[in-house]
Amino acid sequence: MGPDHGVGGTARLTLATRIGLGAYAKWMVQTLATSACVMSCPIWEQVMNRDAGWQSSKRFGLVGGLVIVVLVLSAITQITVAPVGAALAKSQAIATQSQTAVQASESVSDQPQRDSHQAIQTTVGWLELSGEMRDTPIPYAWVDGEDAKQTLKGVLGQLQTVAEGKQYMGVVIYLDQVSMSLAQIHAITSAMEAVRANGKRVLTFAAAYDTREYLLASAADLILLQHKGSIDLMGMSVEEFYVAGLLEKIGVKADMLQIGKYKGAAEAITSTGPSEAWNENFDSLLTDLYDQVITRLADGRNMSRDEIEAIIRDSWTMTDTQYIRRRVVDRLVARDLVDVTEIEFGDSFTWDDTMGLPSQHVQAVSPFAMFQMLFQEQSHVTHRPTIAVVHANGPIISGDSSFGDGIFTEDSIGSRTFNQVCGEVVDDENIKGVIFRIDSPGGSALASEIIWQAIRNLSETKPVFVSIGSIAASGGYYIASAGNEIYVAPQSIVGSIGAVSGKLVMGGLYDMVGINIHRRHRGPLGDLFNNVEPFTEEQREVIQGSLDKIYEQFTQRVVLGRGNRLPDIAQVDEGMLFTGRQAVANGMADKIGIASDAIADLAEQLGLEPGKYDVIALPQPLSFQEWLSEIFSIRVPSTIRSHVVVDTAHRLLGDEAWRSASHVLEGIMLLRKERILLLMPRVVVVR
Repeated sequence: MGPDHGVGGTARLTLATRIGLGAYAKWMVQTLATSACVMSCPIWEQVMNRDAGWQSSKRFGLVGGLVIVVLVLSAITQITVAPVGAALAKSQAIATQSQTAVQASESVSDQPQRDSHQAIQTTVGWLELSGEMRDTPIPYAWVDGEDAKQTLKGVLGQLQTVAEGKQYMGVVIYLDQVSMSLAQIHAITSAMEAVRANGKRVLTFAAAYDTREYLLASAADLILLQHKGSIDLMGMSVEEFYVAGLLEKIGVKADMLQIGKYKGAAEAITSTGPSEAWNENFDSLLTDLYDQVITRLADGRNMSRDEIEAIIRDSWTMTDTQYIRRRVVDRLVARDLVDVTEIEFGDSFTWDDTMGLPSQHVQAVSPFAMFQMLFQEQSHVTHRPTIAVVHANGPIISGDSSFGDGIFTEDSIGSRTFNQVCGEVVDDENIKGVIFRIDSPGGSALASEIIWQAIRNLSETKPVFVSIGSIAASGGYYIASAGNEIYVAPQSIVGSIGAVSGKLVMGGLYDMVGINIHRRHRGPLGDLFNNVEPFTEEQREVIQGSLDKIYEQFTQRVVLGRGNRLPDIAQVDEGMLFTGRQAVANGMADKIGIASDAIADLAEQLGLEPGKYDVIALPQPLSFQEWLSEIFSIRVPSTIRSHVVVDTAHRLLGDEAWRSASHVLEGIMLLRKERILLLMPRVVVVR
């Protein structure tokens, strides 16, 4: 199956073994992370803390691990270079031989000369989509795309290459256990429709389709299913975690205050179920999302809504031949797809599974040459008119952003990092405009205000458009409102204008385990956030007054940013959530569109012609040296220490449930550092 397995046409030859920086880098990450974990475990710390040279010893251990990696790489290189070189030479010889044979065959052909259009279109794209997809670029400069998760930008770029490339006849998309958000699916289906609009064919293939994969496939010309495959469709479900009962069992109580009738952020840790206001809010949101899913499927398959819902009910018990009769799929195929590709594309095309992505091959085989490349400083030097896409992903925090590696850490939006990036953009005269790509449930109220001011100040010198991914709620919408224009996907979740504050009262837990706490404080409110007793009435009045102030500031920022495009703030505040489609209708957003739409519109406003400007992503990915600096500053071990527990919980709950549960946990952890939060309380999952 696929281009490396001779699916129709002339299959593109590829090496089974590749030399790449990513493979070495991945090993180095694992080795250094293991070293950091050992050096930071509690027992080791107790031993090393007896020595005044503890910190230097820890650093010495990490450096020693790095040196060992270098030596091992040297040995491995000596072993593997010769076989790989031989394989490369052999593959080139085969490719040359195949090309010669094709040329000879064409030279003796008595067929008429093909016209130029036919001669150009000889390539078919092959795109495999599986698992989760990053909404942001790869965060590390030294990890190549082959060793990292697919990125939405990369996939959209590949489909754009097929749409615009004259040599392409179309693309086959292989779907294998796709796990994407509705907003990501919308972006990819929009790109698939652009391919079809340019007269190219789009085919999807899978051994089985679930709801996400079928949503993607509905935008194709043909849906292909492997013989005896299955289609398991479901409606939408939402899982909301309430942990008040768990906290009670361990002697912990969440003492929380919030402002906004529909906010609901505190309910996850103060209640065992949703309030009436939250039900009203979220039911409306879920109804609109479900309506969009059914409409997408009905339009894509040219069926009525009733037919689609009947198929959803019956899909689990239908046979593959019944799928054909009821037009659920178009063809049943063997795994090599030859029967279909010969009909759709002929028998003399070549596969292309890169479609514009840079080659992952690396010529240098010396590990020292590779280390020189790894430690190379990163910069975003611009040479002509440029549009900067600034990515803001994850919870909003004070300080520096973090860039998730998919192993130990997740992305976050740091106010200090954002300020620095905005300053760089202002200073770069070649950067003519900015797209802020936001995907955030909110976070720190203070950090949100700092970022809002940075975006607003930037917009006074350069136009700023905002593109919202899956979510821009609470603090996420706070910072989005500073932009000149806001673009959303129909399924984006926006709003949640409100605030929450409080603390976890641990007194019961301390009593349960026999810990006695003796508190001392001086001055007014000295023990405001003690974790032994709930707030007093006087303290609650202080917290509520602070929340009122933040809430008023939040609404003022939204009104200032949206202007007369938002007719009445009272119709969208109090913590209410909306889909992107609803947000455009009520004035919270301007247009339905993905990031590329925002870029194109901004370029047009700036008078930049296609092909005559660049697009760069900020912040720049971390260099290997910067990553090592984080290790040496001992910022990672605390995360690594808990990795085993976190990974176990993740595996038990599953991906979708873990996202929701971890979101609640992130909010609890933020309360330890940030006293007032602008945080959306839930995550929507589609099953």
